[in-house]
Amino acid sequence: MKQKREKKIQSAVVRDSVNTFGTNLFGSVITLFSQLIVLNRVEPEIRGYFTQMQQWGEGFFTILGLSVTSAVIYYVARNSIRNTRHAIGRLSISIAAAIIILGAATLFFLRGSSFFTSTPGQFLVAIVIYSVLSFLFNICTSILRGENKFKSYNLVNLVQRILMAALAVAVFLRPNVFFWVWGAIAVSLVTLLLALWGVVRWNGPMQEPAPENDLPVGVGSMIGYSLKAHVSNVMTYLNSYLGGYIVQWVSSIANFSIYNLAVTMMRQVWILPDAVSQVILSRISGMTQMKDKVRLTLLSSKVVTYITTLGAVALYWVARFLVPIVFPMYVGTLGPLPYLMIGSVFYSYSKVLGNSIAGYGHPELNIIPTALGIVINIISSLILLPLMGTNGIALATSISMTAQSVSCIVIFCRFSHTQFYRLLVPDREEIAMVARVFHK
Repeated sequence: MKQKREKKIQSAVVRDSVNTFGTNLFGSVITLFSQLIVLNRVEPEIRGYFTQMQQWGEGFFTILGLSVTSAVIYYVARNSIRNTRHAIGRLSISIAAAIIILGAATLFFLRGSSFFTSTPGQFLVAIVIYSVLSFLFNICTSILRGENKFKSYNLVNLVQRILMAALAVAVFLRPNVFFWVWGAIAVSLVTLLLALWGVVRWNGPMQEPAPENDLPVGVGSMIGYSLKAHVSNVMTYLNSYLGGYIVQWVSSIANFSIYNLAVTMMRQVWILPDAVSQVILSRISGMTQMKDKVRLTLLSSKVVTYITTLGAVALYWVARFLVPIVFPMYVGTLGPLPYLMIGSVFYSYSKVLGNSIAGYGHPELNIIPTALGIVINIISSLILLPLMGTNGIALATSISMTAQSVSCIVIFCRFSHTQFYRLLVPDREEIAMVARVFHK
């Protein structure tokens, strides 16, 4: 009976991971279509303002959001939505208000700095609005993930990609940065309403938590978990986007746009790592046996890394061939891209193992790898920027991602008492299980 239950859990995880991967892959194809349309018509400077809104907006909700989305996934998966509904509502309203107030104040004081010298005032307002909408959207999708309602989760994300593609077509026909920025705000609002409707309408049968977890969760408990994850999440964000902020500070908005496009290309190889990490946190949080959690983590990390490596090599060579032909205004992205690709492969380990550790109830352990990564990133950037320019920033980012991943592997192996080689070499049971899934 127990064996049957374990197989059912593993099959559900693989099914949800494959479905989420398929959705993300299709979404990436749509995004590529959008880029093909926009980048042929839009100059780097115009794209830079749009990218600026996205990066700063994401930064505000990452830093000011207290990583409460991690707690939402963990406690909804562990204690069910009925025991967490009240706390989630109170936290969402309070944090959204904080993002508006503190985000607006920060941009007001930075409006004359090197970051926003040429940025129109209304775009600063757009950053705050985009940040709040993104935060609330992530709260809703975190609830869907916590309830393992990945069909609804994938549908919401797919609709978002389709609407952004439609916006790209409109921008192609009318290449106006104001239209692009405020159109993206409108898309964010529509997808937020769709996600909210998904939470209310598509819940299905109410999941039942384990008897020992069938208790109401208070705001204090959610904040406590969130803060343990928050330091790590903020540092992960800074480690991922530090290069972009440095380029924006020392260079023009056009060069920032070109560097950001290289980062965007690099992030496409994380389609599978993102899909698996999105599924694995809620699944592991709902498990009670440590050996089941370790088995699931080992299988996930190996499959993800193998496929990511192949994807990174393929993407680099495709980019080298296509960018000069299709995106001649953005040929500068080929400089930093190979440096970024190296670290992106190793970082797939960090994505899976980091969420696994958080699913064990110890998100604070992720602070060590992320702290190491950001320190190495800063030191490497200071050394390599004068020597290599933008390529040096890319190399520093790659080195830091590699260091963060190696540290994450060490922590996971020590915490779970797992030999290192088991993260690299699949055993017969894992090969057989994956073969069965793809055979079906």
